[in-house]
Amino acid sequence: MIRALVLDYGNVISEPQDTTCYDRMSDLSKLPVDHFRTSFSKYRSEFDRGTIDGVSMYKKILADGKRYYIGTESTDLAEQLLHEDFSAWFHISKNVTKWALDIQKEGFKLGILSNMPHEFLDLYETKITLFQEADIAIFSCREGIIKPEPAIYEITAQKLNCEPHEIVFFDDLQANIDAALAAGFKAFLWTGIDQAQKDWNTAISS
Repeated sequence: MIRALVLDYGNVISEPQDTTCYDRMSDLSKLPVDHFRTSFSKYRSEFDRGTIDGVSMYKKILADGKRYYIGTESTDLAEQLLHEDFSAWFHISKNVTKWALDIQKEGFKLGILSNMPHEFLDLYETKITLFQEADIAIFSCREGIIKPEPAIYEITAQKLNCEPHEIVFFDDLQANIDAALAAGFKAFLWTGIDQAQKDWNTAISS
């Protein structure tokens, strides 16, 4: 029997990333747009795990692009880049929010499981309805563990007080889905709310 719905944040609860942020980052730094896409991936795990802060990360990204700044100039630019990054992800899906809350009202537990840096939570945690209304919210930076590491799925099941097979999980990355399936969750790749509703109905009726 299914007892819980668990959702990722990026591209699930949030609308797809506003990728025009990379153009603005390029304008600010005079670095190529693709530099941010490629360099960010080098540091994302550390950033989501909470072992590096956003300003330090963007200073590294600037240095990777051979852009060196002195003192406050470097910090100011890194802060601007971080603002562009975060703003691109703060577009919440009203449809997903309503769907998840309706499922919770039906008596299912609602959880959040997301790779997330500290600074994003500092800015937006209290402004995101599902973060506030969920029965549990598991964020990588607070656990020191990131998806798809197995331990974060174990923590999620424990905090929900559910067996893994009682949990339906949605994420937009296949690696995270594969790890959830290996942990015993019923897990589905997120491709949009229409398919998710079908997957959810299939899970709870099987």
